[in-house]
Amino acid sequence: MMDKAELKGRIARLQEKMRENECQAFIIIQNVDLYYFSGTMQNAQLYIPAAGEPVLFCRKSYQRALQECPWPIIQVGGFKAIPRHLGDLGLEAPSRLALEYDVLPVANFLGVKKIFPHAKTMDGSSWIKGVRALKSPYEIALLKNAGQKMAEVFSRVAGIIRTGKSEIACAAELEMEARKTLHEGIIRLRGYNQSLFFGHFLSGASGALPSFNDGATGGTGLGAFFPQGCSVKTLAPGEPITLDYVGIYNGYQVDQTRTFVIGSLPEPLYKAYQVTLEIQDAVIEQVKPGIAPSKLWDTAVSIATKNELLDHLQGYGSDQAKFVGHGIGLEVDEPPVLARGFDSPLLENMVFALEPKFVFPGLGMVGIENTWLVSANGAEKITVFPDELIQIPE
Repeated sequence: MMDKAELKGRIARLQEKMRENECQAFIIIQNVDLYYFSGTMQNAQLYIPAAGEPVLFCRKSYQRALQECPWPIIQVGGFKAIPRHLGDLGLEAPSRLALEYDVLPVANFLGVKKIFPHAKTMDGSSWIKGVRALKSPYEIALLKNAGQKMAEVFSRVAGIIRTGKSEIACAAELEMEARKTLHEGIIRLRGYNQSLFFGHFLSGASGALPSFNDGATGGTGLGAFFPQGCSVKTLAPGEPITLDYVGIYNGYQVDQTRTFVIGSLPEPLYKAYQVTLEIQDAVIEQVKPGIAPSKLWDTAVSIATKNELLDHLQGYGSDQAKFVGHGIGLEVDEPPVLARGFDSPLLENMVFALEPKFVFPGLGMVGIENTWLVSANGAEKITVFPDELIQIPE
């Protein structure tokens, strides 16, 4: 069971935002938010009043929820019973009720409206994002553990890659090694219709192929149903082999990209890789509490422009991603976002992934990505595997 004091701190920070917005209650439905505030991901909804302890209404499995969640738990056959149970607990039906508008399906929204017909509903999504963006010491320890585990996994890559081997065969071996370290497999994203399986193992022209997901990397994938990531393409000398993988342990995720090559890279790609390291160094040198993420994006753009690589930064043409970094924790796409227009300052204990990458159609993609903690004095690296280009003998 997660430490109750950890959960109490999370609930207290959310309740503060609720009171600031004259909100009487919040119903948490989405799985990741449910886990964050209750410690369980069973089939349940968490009712959080503006003051006092929350109550978990659980459909299945009640017994597992008892083991995982420290809050009062009421077993229900359906969530329409929530108002009756609130009355039994001496709680009034709320007149102002917050929901997770950014992720809540319409059917669930209408269901809540039906059981609380007189409540004015409010969007509490930004409150949750603000609370979750600041990591506790407990969370930071889990993220650092994930960073160490992914360094262990990546240390085995050089023994997996060889000429003539397919991307999917390499990815399968790598992902097996990750599972041996207790990698949990499923990568959680908040963005609608976004999905990811472990990460991307890409080589040569496949690494430059865009896809629907909101990021610099795409990949051929195995078909139109999952058009991203590794394919049956075989590896060849002299082409960039890019591994963009998420490590997830105990729910907490780190994002890490490294570039490999069998033999050596063509000079233009090698130089571009060196520029990604230059961008990383320049951005991280600026990171401190109070700086606007948009300024970090500007730094990346300035260096790419200076090196005549702006057209290749984070993709190519209309498929370029418009950010160079993103927050990460229980989900890959948390705040902050390092992009134009994101001016709310970085705060101590935020965690983000910085991922400068250059895409060259027909040739491939080179890049670096690390996960960083914003500390009082700057940025602390969480993903500790070495950054340099890794050359594998032919």
